[in-house]
Amino acid sequence: MRLPARHLPLRTRLALLYTTLLAIALIVFGGGLYLVLDNALSNSFNQTLLGNAEHARGAFAADVGPNGQLDPSPRLLAQFAATGGRVEVLSPTGTILADSAPPGTPPMPINAGDLALAARNEHGVHDVSVEGDTKRLTIEPIDSVSGQLLGYVAWAESTGSLRDLLRTVSIALVAGGILVAVLAFAAGWRLARQALAPVVEVTDTARAISLSGDFAARVEAGPPGDEISELAVAFNEMLSALEANHQALQRFLGDASHQLRTPLTTIRASLDLAQRLGLDETERRAILGDAQAEAGRMARLIGDLLALARADAGARLSFAPVEIDAVLLECVREQRQAAEHVRMTVEKLEPAIVDGDRDRLKELFLILLENGARYTPPGGSVSASLEIRDGQIVVGVADTGIGIDEADRAHLFERLYRGRRAREMRPSGTGLGLAIAHWIAEAHGGTIALEPHPGGGTLAVVTLPERMP
Repeated sequence: MRLPARHLPLRTRLALLYTTLLAIALIVFGGGLYLVLDNALSNSFNQTLLGNAEHARGAFAADVGPNGQLDPSPRLLAQFAATGGRVEVLSPTGTILADSAPPGTPPMPINAGDLALAARNEHGVHDVSVEGDTKRLTIEPIDSVSGQLLGYVAWAESTGSLRDLLRTVSIALVAGGILVAVLAFAAGWRLARQALAPVVEVTDTARAISLSGDFAARVEAGPPGDEISELAVAFNEMLSALEANHQALQRFLGDASHQLRTPLTTIRASLDLAQRLGLDETERRAILGDAQAEAGRMARLIGDLLALARADAGARLSFAPVEIDAVLLECVREQRQAAEHVRMTVEKLEPAIVDGDRDRLKELFLILLENGARYTPPGGSVSASLEIRDGQIVVGVADTGIGIDEADRAHLFERLYRGRRAREMRPSGTGLGLAIAHWIAEAHGGTIALEPHPGGGTLAVVTLPERMP
């Protein structure tokens, strides 16, 4: 049963395509060559036939008897027959006067139309069948010196040699075409196999990774500039990204489980203590307060993890024109009430509008203001500013807090990462706020950076594209 083409390997389909295109080219070329050769040989055969008949016409015109009628000489007839053709001399009425064929041979099929054509000197040539052999026939008129029609000479030659030559040529063309097609298929299959070898390697590597989960595997890339090599390079780049994401995911899961384990352990221990008999009511309330605080911390951690999970899943934001200065002012007002131990102000505020998600932008500013207040000792200050520079809205949040260690700056936006100073001052943080802030800024086509503040503390700078009118 023939296998459907779609189930054939790609290298076989490519080889078949190459072979089919080559076969079509060979058929067109071979057919054209055969037709040209057939036409050339046939014209040459016809010209020779007409030349012989013309020569015989002139020779027989001299063989006229005393009565003024044709009297073909047997010697002359034999000479012409020796060339390989068959010669018949006919009277003006079509009666055979002489025939070079042996006695008993059927006459050639000549009709009145052939004689009329010859009488007009139209040099007609056509094929006739004589005793199972195909001969090419022409008839020429024999005229006297005065122009009187004396009769006709019919000259016929077998086309067997011409047919044999054309048959030999056709067999050679067909056999050569088949041989070339077979060789082309073998060469095309081999070349396709070599060309697709990197694809096979990519497939094998992908299958091995799916079974083992090891993203460290790589495929060999060929010389640059080749499409297959570009595929191998792109595949290796994808593997590198997957490996980095996989490692980050493993670290994230490890850190998240550690972060969740701590409050759960604290809550369990607090509840166990609270259940003890004879425990002072004041102490019991303090223990339950600790458990409640840890439960709140765990709730915030889970909420932040869910927010980042939605971001990783490609959560879409609801974009609309937002008065960003009003959002920043609202956030400062809310945080001023929540963080009474610091002085929170707005230094500079220019009216500005962005295309964005108002809730997410508010969350971004609240994270920065809350972080600034959380890591600033009592009596310190947190200030916010908004200005427009070259079509970019620049929002700054500066504090006079503990600042940032240089070693921590490259990791501040990693999930669950907390700097040494932050852990020492606020052990209960989740380490997810800045990661969320980074996602929100990038989702709005902006950037976020944390830098040491010249006056001490930290300066958070957010840039967002201004909405064009």
